[in-house]
Amino acid sequence: MSAIVLVCWSIAFGTWLTLNLSEQSVWDRSLRESAKIALASLPSDFDRLLADAALADRTRNPGVPAAVDKEWDIGLQVWVNGRKILRTPSAPAAALKPDFVEGFADQSIEGQVWRVYDLADATGKVHVQVGKSPRQRADTMLHAAGIATAATLALIALPGLAIWWVTRWSFAPIDDLRRTMAMRKALDLAPLPAGHVPVEVQPLIESFNALLRQLEGAVENERRFIADAAHELRTPLAVLLAQVQVVLNADDAAEKNRAARQLAAGVERSARLSEQLLDLARLDAGNHASERTVLDLSELVALVVRDFENSARQRRQSIVLEIQATPIHANVDDIGILFRNLLDNALRYGNDGGCVDISCRRARHDGTQYVRLSVRDDGPGVPVGERARMFQRFHRVAGSRVSGSGIGLSLVERIAHAHGASIDVGAGLRGTGLEIAIRFPVHAPEAAE
Repeated sequence: MSAIVLVCWSIAFGTWLTLNLSEQSVWDRSLRESAKIALASLPSDFDRLLADAALADRTRNPGVPAAVDKEWDIGLQVWVNGRKILRTPSAPAAALKPDFVEGFADQSIEGQVWRVYDLADATGKVHVQVGKSPRQRADTMLHAAGIATAATLALIALPGLAIWWVTRWSFAPIDDLRRTMAMRKALDLAPLPAGHVPVEVQPLIESFNALLRQLEGAVENERRFIADAAHELRTPLAVLLAQVQVVLNADDAAEKNRAARQLAAGVERSARLSEQLLDLARLDAGNHASERTVLDLSELVALVVRDFENSARQRRQSIVLEIQATPIHANVDDIGILFRNLLDNALRYGNDGGCVDISCRRARHDGTQYVRLSVRDDGPGVPVGERARMFQRFHRVAGSRVSGSGIGLSLVERIAHAHGASIDVGAGLRGTGLEIAIRFPVHAPEAAE
């Protein structure tokens, strides 16, 4: 806006300067024409004019109203043989051009510079002198400056008012949105209407609505997690409390030891449930795609297997491991959660003294290469009709002899899909049990570069 004002004032100043420069030629032209008209209007018998003493130094015509005399903006004098016979009220008493030389000149009269012009007749006896005083010139320039100033103010005010009106009209829908948002409740995350806002602002509203949808999803995940955690932890905690009471009230050492072992198993199940709930909350908070890196899946598998060797030894289970170097692009923590849940399920649902078979290798299907991670057990397996539902959160297979939370496989599915992997479900070892295989895209080094 400051730039606009500066431009307008520059235009006004330029206009005033142009008028000032051009006014000189306008004045000269008006002085010359006035002198010509005055000379042409004089009578030819100048001797009678000289003899008539009453005409000497006449300043006004008695027949002309006094108000008209005040409107003169040019001083005019008529001289005959060096004698002044007529002048206007605006003209000084002294000669405007004392040298009586025809033409223009800047003459100092009574301390002021006049622009004067002298015109003589053919005989050289009659001289008509006209001039403009500085006051008359200043009045003209002030008038021109007033016009230029008014025009400038109009140039500033009219566009300013137009801009103000258009701005208010354009942003009225945004003001409505602001008022709507101010009236909303704290957790009202419904999208903002974008139909009536200016086209230029719609991308901003759409981005804000996308942020609201993400925030709504995060809030919903938090609510669901709190509800799930409260529901899932209520029963294990009650069981632990009951087992503690049994330990405290046991009469002999054998009964106390048996109750203590049950208490330890209950604590282990509660710890595992808590860990899975925390993993679930972590996944709900985001997929951590920005934290993904290239990792060798076989090394991670071998590391996790070592962590479960003690649990397998307690039930006399063996783990058969077949791995090869298999680089993938993934989040190491998420893939660790995925494989730990697969292996934990296989060991818990497998038979005592049984076997869990794990393979991690490259494979090819229909010309597409991928990394296949497979975990097979020899447990009771899952009926074919239940296999599609077993990845649902908190779903438990009916009739299972092993208690579980129903969270582990839902974590496996979410992590696999977040990494662009697919899941295959089939029969386990010796035609029984269950096999779950994850197919990961192979990391391409040239694509990463």
